Amino acid sequence: MFYINKTRTLLFLLTTLCLGCLLIGCNESGSSSTKNNDSGITGSKDGGTVTWYRDADGDGYGDPAIPMVQAAQPAGYVNNNSDCADYTADIYPDALEICDGKDNNCDGEVDENACGPQSQEISGRITNINDTQAYITGESYLQLITYPEDGLLPFTTDAQGRRVYASNLSDIDMPVNGAFVFETTDLPPGRYVIAAQRLEPYAPESEETPILATAGNQPAVIVIPENGNTSFEIDLGNVILPVPAPIIDNQSGPAPPTSVSASDGAFEDKIRVTWNVSDGATAYEIYRATSFAGQQVKIATTAATVHDDTALPCGVDYYYWVRAVNNSGASDLFYNDLGFIRCPAPPITPDDDLIDDPEDPGIIEPEVLNAVTGVSATDGLYPEKVTITWNAVEGATSYEVYRHSDCCGERKKIGTTSNRSFDDTLNETFDDILISTSINYYWVKATNSKTKSAYSAYDSGYKLLKPHAPVNVAASDGTYVGKIRITWSPGQYPVSDLSCNNTCGGLEMVEKVNEYEIYRADWPRGTKTKIGTTTNTWFDDFDIPCDNCQTIYYYWIVAKNAAGNGPYSNYDSGYPYRTLPDPNDVRATDGTIHFCVKITWSAVNGSKYYDIFRSPSLDGVKTKIGRISADCGTCGAYSYLDTTTVCPQIYYYWVKSIDSKGYTACNFNFYDTGFCSGD
Repeated sequence: MFYINKTRTLLFLLTTLCLGCLLIGCNESGSSSTKNNDSGITGSKDGGTVTWYRDADGDGYGDPAIPMVQAAQPAGYVNNNSDCADYTADIYPDALEICDGKDNNCDGEVDENACGPQSQEISGRITNINDTQAYITGESYLQLITYPEDGLLPFTTDAQGRRVYASNLSDIDMPVNGAFVFETTDLPPGRYVIAAQRLEPYAPESEETPILATAGNQPAVIVIPENGNTSFEIDLGNVILPVPAPIIDNQSGPAPPTSVSASDGAFEDKIRVTWNVSDGATAYEIYRATSFAGQQVKIATTAATVHDDTALPCGVDYYYWVRAVNNSGASDLFYNDLGFIRCPAPPITPDDDLIDDPEDPGIIEPEVLNAVTGVSATDGLYPEKVTITWNAVEGATSYEVYRHSDCCGERKKIGTTSNRSFDDTLNETFDDILISTSINYYWVKATNSKTKSAYSAYDSGYKLLKPHAPVNVAASDGTYVGKIRITWSPGQYPVSDLSCNNTCGGLEMVEKVNEYEIYRADWPRGTKTKIGTTTNTWFDDFDIPCDNCQTIYYYWIVAKNAAGNGPYSNYDSGYPYRTLPDPNDVRATDGTIHFCVKITWSAVNGSKYYDIFRSPSLDGVKTKIGRISADCGTCGAYSYLDTTTVCPQIYYYWVKSIDSKGYTACNFNFYDTGFCSGD
């Protein structure tokens, strides 16, 4: 506290004014303003404005793409723009170059003098390998293709109208599991892309050979530096093979979804595609093309009626179609719409001349800023981040974003931006690992060089996590003939165990599943084999014998979404309806009876009827020619007289056992041939 006497009134007033200026911008926790003086943050000595650049990775070098103009140095910003990779602290000017396929020292060269003379390896994973099976042939393979600067690959057209990209670089067979590895030596420097060759087109007019692409449908370009004849390893990560839209003939599926709409510049990070529900649809396939008549490529499958298409360049038009699908078939691609991503506005840089001119003050920053409104955090929309958006505040030059895992916890500032959105990638230290696996709360403050607003109202958000294991797995026990039905329930995130006397409200993370994989084994510890995928919570396994076999099968379910595969569920065993065996001693007479063939067989215990089938050939159409009752007391054998034969044509005969429920085995196993005599 300052002591004031009457003789020092003027000195007191001047001191108070100075202290008041120093205290502007104190934080809400009541900590001393001298804390900022210890952080090394400085401002313009002459009171003018300075261009600062965001230093997200804390390596002391700023990102030239994210400037901020103000007098005082904002937290997380520096006064240079020489960082070429502001997402990692290992890459900055004059850093040590290491053999990792990156430009570590920002000099425009990759791995110069850093790699030893060893072999080269390029690897990756095709995430949609199952979707491409419809047009992968036995001769399909992946190949490294030279990729020119203009991106226009030279090609020739083969006799089937397919584009073929000639190259003498290494190639490998199309991987069954999607994982591929190119192992080469002395690969010449340059740019390459992975092409998929000799693929079966969906239709004669579909002549494009698709190119493997990363997210956003951009070619998976591999850059080999000038010293590329030395060793390196490149992992492209997840890549996709664009799947053209197949032509649907005689479709009996649901109708095409109506009101397909793609956002026109509503977002700076995505195009949002929406559509109406199609009756009977169990899922929807989203297709995209760069022009109305261009090749339609499937980019996603979802059970929802909305899809966000990200990682695209801004200001570029894309066309979208949506197809409804179910177990009966798929609709055609009928309705479409055009959309694009809004390009962010460049930061406003005040004109110093205007600010100094008293008759035209230019941009004036207010002393008081309103609190930010409209704060919204995404709920499980992205596997790698939470995106926070908000409304603009008049007079604000930037915004501070705060986070905590409790709505009344000590809020931590996680970033500053001049935009109206912020991506929280949740990359924290081990002590803060909870934030990556639970609901978090977000606040935003508006700021300028003079003041800050109060905290906004919070909104909760969380990133998309891998699904939990499905629960209540049940396989049918003898309920169905020729199949086993497996059912389950989705796993669920637990309700958040909130502190602060539960003042945040009982929020719950919503389980999001794109599809389920069904696995089967012959015993509980046997090898699990994937037998199918579905977007439903049930699956019919028809790939089993339809007879009286006593085999029991074991089933597990795995849930999938964009974040990856969840764990295996608990298993359950099941078996199909066990039908009676068919008679295995069928006998037909060979020319011993005029104009008739007699078929005989032994009794099968439990049969109520016997159906007799005939065919002119072993693989021909089997026609039921009669039925006899099995109720004949103590009969040990049965017979049937076929009087509709043409002599001496040879016929094939089968006898099927029918049980008391009217069921019989699906397969035809035991037969005999016979013929009649006569003219």
